[in-house]
Amino acid sequence: MSCTYTYPTGYQIKKVFWTKSLLRVGEEHPDLSEDPEYSQRLQHLGDKQQNSTIRLSHVTQKDNHMYYFRFTTNVTIGKWIGKPGVTLTVTGDFHEVSLFFCALC
Repeated sequence: MSCTYTYPTGYQIKKVFWTKSLLRVGEEHPDLSEDPEYSQRLQHLGDKQQNSTIRLSHVTQKDNHMYYFRFTTNVTIGKWIGKPGVTLTVTGDFHEVSLFFCALC
């Protein structure tokens, strides 16, 4: 599934990630790939320049949540988060299913 985002000319992408929180921890939103519950199940499939597609595998009902795409740039004010986000609803336990999230900013 193709999924793209854009940012102003002259900006360079520093970090691309997904979060499930609109609240910041310190100076930044928590990165799901650094969360022990997600780090082994989350795979970023995009190019981290204009594509934000990820795969979340081995989903369970604990994964029911709103997820947000986030990226930061080399410019201090160059930070964006995809709102309203992507809602994941799991109605059973799936151990071999992969989900693809896509957000447009």
